[in-house]
Amino acid sequence: RAQDTDLGTKTTSSFDYGTKSTNTTGNHTHQFGGYINSYWGDSNHTSFQPGGGAWTQAAGDHAHTVYIGGHEHTMYIGPHGHVVIVDADGNAETTVKNIAFNYIVRLA
Repeated sequence: RAQDTDLGTKTTSSFDYGTKSTNTTGNHTHQFGGYINSYWGDSNHTSFQPGGGAWTQAAGDHAHTVYIGGHEHTMYIGPHGHVVIVDADGNAETTVKNIAFNYIVRLA
């Protein structure tokens, strides 16, 4: 087992993601209250009452473009440990360096 350690709080490096688009979805409407005649009786003063009556216009499936820009993230990692397992045969590395090293170790 690797020794437990407290890594505390770490911050990623800053990266500018620029402008990204969302996926295309979201066709929906919302229901809101019914119309009530306003006190003034003109189109500049529209009121609504609770209950069924009016619906918003559907926007259809659509996407949004959002500027994400340069930013970083900070996260608390905290105290923890890791379990390390070393196989008896080691790893299956076949570089010239490792083959020679394994040969020397077996001679010893």
